[in-house]
Amino acid sequence: MKTITTLFAACGLLAASIGQAEWNIDLSDEARLRVSGFGTLGLATSDQSHNALTRDIADQEGISSSSLPLSTDSRLGMQIDAIINPQWSATVQAVLKDRPAQTIEESLQWAFISYRPNANWQLRAGRVGLDMGLVSDQRNIGYSYLWVRPPIEFYGRLPLFHFNGGDVTYSFDLDEVSLSIKAFAGEASPFYPSTPNYNIQISPLWGGNVNVRWQDWHAQLSYVGTRLQSNHPGLRELQTGIEQLGEAGFYPDATSLSGRYTLRGTHNHFLSAGISYEGDPWRAQVEFGRLFHGNGFIADVYMAYASVGYRIGSITPFVGYSTLWSANGRPEAVNPLPDPTLQAAAERPFAESYSNQETMSVGGRWDFYNNLALKLQYDLVHVRNSDGIGLWRTDQDSIPQPREFSNMFSATLDFVF
Repeated sequence: MKTITTLFAACGLLAASIGQAEWNIDLSDEARLRVSGFGTLGLATSDQSHNALTRDIADQEGISSSSLPLSTDSRLGMQIDAIINPQWSATVQAVLKDRPAQTIEESLQWAFISYRPNANWQLRAGRVGLDMGLVSDQRNIGYSYLWVRPPIEFYGRLPLFHFNGGDVTYSFDLDEVSLSIKAFAGEASPFYPSTPNYNIQISPLWGGNVNVRWQDWHAQLSYVGTRLQSNHPGLRELQTGIEQLGEAGFYPDATSLSGRYTLRGTHNHFLSAGISYEGDPWRAQVEFGRLFHGNGFIADVYMAYASVGYRIGSITPFVGYSTLWSANGRPEAVNPLPDPTLQAAAERPFAESYSNQETMSVGGRWDFYNNLALKLQYDLVHVRNSDGIGLWRTDQDSIPQPREFSNMFSATLDFVF
């Protein structure tokens, strides 16, 4: 609560005093510092009291009628770019938002050195943003997109915002078309709220993307691969119980079932394709993704969304639809365990990680002042079959049990400075 109160006060002061989008400080004929920032004051609630829909799976609290209304979407970011000369620069970006531990490690989003040997090539090394979707490396900058938040059914299953490593980009033009090809590699350790909370150790992480821009159009193809180096600490006791049943001769499938809860050494793969149009007065965006999990208890998923907005003066009404569904159904234990308590514990990871839902959205963005935008959004969330709960949290000692349909209301004030 203290973090959110501080964040609210800081965002309010900055939003009230915005006069320009950035500050430039000349250090020499070539060198200069550029200081900029961004923030969001967000309010969100729903008609669910004990079940909260998360912005992404790294969100510990989520949105419900009993959660803190400011916690999910509010954030404040600062970025410093040090331009040394036309070839060399350095960038640092930090973001303050509601999280269990406000540490430098968690708040530091970018910290990299960039080298441009010529107009076509760029090399970056350090902590860089992970470019795995049309808005993936801008998710904290609410002012940069139309909605209150990126579509949950798509970006909610992608908790990676950055990685430690490097990337190389080659850009070129073909007549009026601009193309860029990027490859990256490194490691990451994103936070994951669980029992107990832990950081997922990912090494290596690798991938790339291709971007094509023509006039008001932008298309992107992306791929990310990961190898996990840590297990879920809360599942070790479950695995031990299953293995003990096997050793006692009560459960022949013990080795197979226990192995399905192992994360270390498994590979995940993400593929996406998206296209956007940002003209005047129309704005539209469509994106499709496929997430492959290499373990035995998290289902592979498809995700997609589409949105359309139409600008009328300073106001842009919009509608959107997003969906997330399993590629091969909900995983489950093939043969029941002889111990009912252990059976319930064995089924819980399958249930808590299974996502199957869709959201229909309508809202509007009002650019009422320079570098300030007010957004309102209503979401009708449909949890298919009432069991696709992978994006939900609960304050009860049980798995989330949201109603099949729920209503969510959100408002944000986004700004850049």
